[in-house]
Amino acid sequence: MKKLLFVLFGLSIFAFSAFAITGEAINNDVDTAELYEAEKTTTISIVPEKQHTTDKYADVRLEYAPMYDEVRVYYRTANPNFDRGEAMNTVLAVLQDFQKEHKYLSYRYLQEPKLKTTIDKNVKPKKKYTLYFCYVQMVGKTNVGEVSSAEASESESDSE
Repeated sequence: MKKLLFVLFGLSIFAFSAFAITGEAINNDVDTAELYEAEKTTTISIVPEKQHTTDKYADVRLEYAPMYDEVRVYYRTANPNFDRGEAMNTVLAVLQDFQKEHKYLSYRYLQEPKLKTTIDKNVKPKKKYTLYFCYVQMVGKTNVGEVSSAEASESESDSE
């Protein structure tokens, strides 16, 4: 009888300790989940220093979501003689600068570039703005290979 009570007591202690560890893990998972949600919705607005535009009425703005490696490029102009080719060249030049700055290998289009025209009713006289919108995903980080090769060289020097 004593052996049976001793075994049951031991199993109950083991079960309680297992649940205590699981409770701590759940609290850590909650913090991780909140951090994940915060990072998932993080979008960084960037106004490039070099605009690459010849249109004096145009401006370029980027929205970067680092978790998904997605970039939205907005080319906005108030010029009535809007040139879609010039807008496309400007967007491509800005994307290439962004690619070099953040060490991406390339990018791919998630959607076809779109053109939208709006009228600002708050400004007198009313201004017509044309927005050229491009949505891309950046592909491949160049520094990933550098880290792997650096770790490999360290492990080779440790083995010698």
